[in-house]
Amino acid sequence: MAYGGDVNRGPFLTTINWVFNGIALVAVLLRLASHHWRESQGWKKDDAFIILAMAANLARAIYVDVTISHGLGRHLEVLLEENPSGAVALLRLMVILQAIGLWTFTLPKLPVVALLVNIFGRNSKRLAIILYTAVGALIVLVFIITITTFVQCTPVSANWTQKGKCWNKNINVDLGYLAGSYSAFLDFAFALYPVLQVSKLQMERSRKILLAGSLSLGFLAGIITAYKLSTISSITNVADPTWATVPLEVWNSVEGTALILAASIPLTRPLILSFFQGIQALTSRMGGSSASGTAKSSKNSHGRSINRSSNHQRLDSNGVSNSTDDILLHEGSVFENCSNIEAGKHRQSGPGIYKTVDILVKTKTLST
Repeated sequence: MAYGGDVNRGPFLTTINWVFNGIALVAVLLRLASHHWRESQGWKKDDAFIILAMAANLARAIYVDVTISHGLGRHLEVLLEENPSGAVALLRLMVILQAIGLWTFTLPKLPVVALLVNIFGRNSKRLAIILYTAVGALIVLVFIITITTFVQCTPVSANWTQKGKCWNKNINVDLGYLAGSYSAFLDFAFALYPVLQVSKLQMERSRKILLAGSLSLGFLAGIITAYKLSTISSITNVADPTWATVPLEVWNSVEGTALILAASIPLTRPLILSFFQGIQALTSRMGGSSASGTAKSSKNSHGRSINRSSNHQRLDSNGVSNSTDDILLHEGSVFENCSNIEAGKHRQSGPGIYKTVDILVKTKTLST
């Protein structure tokens, strides 16, 4: 995969970065709207988790754009020829970007866990303890890597100036492999668990499919993480880091979005159903208006109408079928609910102005 060509990978990274973060942002907004406006529920910790995860992804997305504007995606040799001080500034920005990127695959796991606990662990504190402890361990590991990203060199500026004393870079790379492998394991575990448990839930089949399908996006995140492990070594590429680290940043964008979608899509169902119900109601009203217009047109063109069914005839007040204001009566029977009509019990409920029409009904036994 070329990741945008051989001269400047920046535009390709920008496109991937904002397309996927835009998708994630829409999913989060739909989730929050469905959760609060449709279901009228208050703020909960899972809302705080998804907002925190989205904020981390947006912060990284903005910072990626900043680094691209300074030359990320271009060859370091070219940047040094054009503007040496600008190239050094870019290397400093990339160290910070590396630290921020660690949290884009870590924080989105919190809303996923909150969703799993809310669905499958309401009556089991054990499940909540296990899942939150598992994510907590990843958070601690990522926090350690964030610190070592800066303190591995003395002074800290040696990370981008190469003037100072630094640890063996393989130490941080190995920590990155450890965090990535553990993150992939959690993604697969969080995706597999609902697939195995969803059949036990008391809910509609369509909702089960939506739940299992959306949480299965964790499989995608796990696959991405596994592939991303092959790109971690790019951070040790001191010869051309501004070019070599682009694939890592591309997959950071995709992975974070997959996790946010897994945590958001199941909770958007009420809003989506409301939308389609509104479309269906609008279509029904339009169809009803069309049918009403057709009926009126048919009545005007035929003048008067006589129903020749074997069970009933249309009779006027004198028993003759020659009026356009006929009343449908069943043979040998009368309406048992006439008293209810007179009392207004069949009047449509709800606000509005109603017109009352008194109707005199006479019956006549028809000879066969």
